[in-house]
Amino acid sequence: MREENSVQQPADFQSQFSIFAFLMACGVLFHQSILSDWNPFSHHILPSLAAIVVLSRPKSLGAFLVMIVAHLASVFIDLPYVVNHWIFVGVIDFAVLLTALILWIQRRFSRLTGGELLQVLAPVIRWSVLVMYTFAALAKLNSDFFKPELSAAVSLYGGLSEKLGGILPQEIWAFHLVIWGTAALECSLPFLLSIRKTRWIGIALAFSFHFAMGVSGFIPFSGFAVAFLFLFLPEDVPARFMQLRSDMAWLDKLCSAVARVFGNPVTPVTLCLIWFLIACTRSYAWLPPAQVRMAVIRVGQLLFAMYYGGVAFLVWKMYGHTLFDTSDQPRPASLKLASVGLAVVPLVVILNALCPYIGLKTESSFTMYSNLQTEGNQWNHLLMPKSMKVFHWQDDLVSIIDSTYPPFQHAAKEDIRLTWFEFQRQASEADSIAVTYRRGDEVYEVTDSKRDPVLSQPPEAYWGKWMWFRDVPLPEKNTIRH
Repeated sequence: MREENSVQQPADFQSQFSIFAFLMACGVLFHQSILSDWNPFSHHILPSLAAIVVLSRPKSLGAFLVMIVAHLASVFIDLPYVVNHWIFVGVIDFAVLLTALILWIQRRFSRLTGGELLQVLAPVIRWSVLVMYTFAALAKLNSDFFKPELSAAVSLYGGLSEKLGGILPQEIWAFHLVIWGTAALECSLPFLLSIRKTRWIGIALAFSFHFAMGVSGFIPFSGFAVAFLFLFLPEDVPARFMQLRSDMAWLDKLCSAVARVFGNPVTPVTLCLIWFLIACTRSYAWLPPAQVRMAVIRVGQLLFAMYYGGVAFLVWKMYGHTLFDTSDQPRPASLKLASVGLAVVPLVVILNALCPYIGLKTESSFTMYSNLQTEGNQWNHLLMPKSMKVFHWQDDLVSIIDSTYPPFQHAAKEDIRLTWFEFQRQASEADSIAVTYRRGDEVYEVTDSKRDPVLSQPPEAYWGKWMWFRDVPLPEKNTIRH
C-alpha cells in the first residue's frame, strides 16, 4: 500500500539528477540520428559518444559534464548555423557549467555531487523553458499565421495528413481549427506550466504536442522536451518510481536487467563502436548512404515512439491516481532561483528570442514555423510594434536578378530576397561566381566575386559568428519557414 506521507519525504536530488542526465543523453542521440552531416571524425560525433557513456553511467557527474562541454563546444563551432532547439540546449549547457562553477567557488572547490548541482540548476532550466515557450508562441501571433493559404500550421497539418494516408479532413474549417488550436495551445503552455494548480495540464499538453511533432518527423527538439518537462514534475519522482517497482514485479525485473546490461563496461564501448561504424557507413558510402540514413531515421522514429510511450506509462502509473486522491497530492517543483546571478540564463534566452524584433538575426530565435516577418517593410506581428527595431540589418535587402551560383539562382527564380549581411557572407564563402543583383535603387553586375572588393569580403567576424538571417520571400509567398 502506498504511504500517505510519501510526498513529505525529502527530495532525492541525486536520483533526480540521474534521471535528468539519462533523458538529456537521449535528447542528444535523437537529435544526432537525423543529421545528414554525421561525420565520424567531426566534432558532431563527440556529444553522441559522450551521451552513450552517460546512458550507461547516469549517476556520474563527470560523464554528464563531459557531455555538456562536448555539446557546447559543438554549438560554438557551428555558430551561427545552429537551429533553434540546438542553440537552446547550448544555453542550458551554459547554465549547467555556470551553476557548477558557482557551487564550486562557494564550496571552495570541494567535491560536488550531481544532486547538489540539479537542486540549484533545475529552477534555472524551468524559467528558461517557460521563456522559450513564451516567445515561440508569441512569434505565431502574426497576421500571416492566421491565413489558411499561408499558415505554417496548415502546411505542417498537410504533411501529417500525407503521412497518415490522407485521412485528415482538408476543409477550410479544419484549417482554421488547426491554426487557432495551435495558437491557443502554444500561448497557454507557459501559463499552465508556471501555475502550480494547472501544471499537470501543461505537462500533459506539452508532452502530447511534442509527441505529435515527433511522429510527424520533427524528432530533435521533442527528444529533449522530455528532459525539460521532467523538471516540472514533482520532486518525489524517484520515491514514487521505487514504489512502482516494488508494486510491479515485471517492471522491477526489467529495470534490473537493463541496469545489469548497461552496468557492464563492455556495453558503452560496444554502443560507441556501433555508433561510429554507422557514421562511417553514412559518410563513406560503404552501403547506399540514402538508404542507411533512412534506416537510421526509421529506427529513431520507432525508438522515439517507444520512448514517449514508456514515459507516459510510468508517469501515469506514478501520478494518475493523485488526480482523484487529494490525500496524496505531490508537491509541485519550485521556480525559485537559488541565486539572483543565475537569472542571467533566462535573460540570455530572452535576448536571443528578441533578436528578430530588434533588428538582429532571424534564425535560431524561436520563431520556427511561425510565418513571422520583420524584414524590410514586411512587419506582420500583431502585438510587437515595429518601433522595437533599433538595428537595421534586416532592412538592407538584396534582390538577385541572375547568378551562376545555384542558391542565388533559386532565389532569383522564386523572388526570394536576402539580407545584405547574408548575401555578402554567402558570396564570400562561395567559389568564384557571377551575380547580378539589386540593392536599394542600384543594380550591380559582378562577373567574378573573388575579384570584387565588396563580395570577396565576409561580414565583420564578430557579427558573422552570431548572426544568421532567413531568406525573405514576398508577403504573398510567406508560407512555411523554419
